[in-house]
Amino acid sequence: MNANRIRLDDRARVGHGNLIIIDALIMCEDSYIGHLNQLTGPFWTILRNNAGIGNQNKSTRARRGVTWGRSMLKVGTWSKITSKHIIDCTRSVVIDDYTTIAGQGSQIWTHGYLHSPHGLDRFRIDGKVRIGSNVYIGSSCVINAGIHVGNAITIGSMSCVSASLKTPGLYVNQPLRLVSLDYQKALNRHPKVKVRGLVEHVVNKRIGSGQ
Repeated sequence: MNANRIRLDDRARVGHGNLIIIDALIMCEDSYIGHLNQLTGPFWTILRNNAGIGNQNKSTRARRGVTWGRSMLKVGTWSKITSKHIIDCTRSVVIDDYTTIAGQGSQIWTHGYLHSPHGLDRFRIDGKVRIGSNVYIGSSCVINAGIHVGNAITIGSMSCVSASLKTPGLYVNQPLRLVSLDYQKALNRHPKVKVRGLVEHVVNKRIGSGQ
């Protein structure tokens, strides 16, 4: 474990075989990190009371210059990331209270790419992910950048979440469909990130701002 700041409150605990190399680790009362997890990169990890990261999960962020600004992985009170999930912290991932990332094999992504229809040109789309309270996410789901999942929502296994979900209820995988795509319009839809030293063209997709 290697961080600029580490705080473990009463009865917070960390299991064996973890690799934790991050900016800061804040663990509130009765929170825990299980075994064989990998948390690496310039971001904060914050676990509220009784929050948990189970076993063999992976949360990473690329070095500054590839990434920009601040980022955190925040797990709310009594929320849990169970086992063998992947969380990309290019931008922040915030999980509110009483929520479970269940089963195995789900992925949360806070960046993606759109390639030009011709040649080598492409740009990166970054976007924070927020998951509300009392949410259940089944095995092998994918949540894309810039998504907000509202409160009291259940997402069935093997679902791909590519638009924000606001109305409480059960959501299952959508049928495959064609979505029209215009590269230039997509490039101009989100504000450009203008940070000195970024190694590629990046735009910032804000929560709820569409595709």
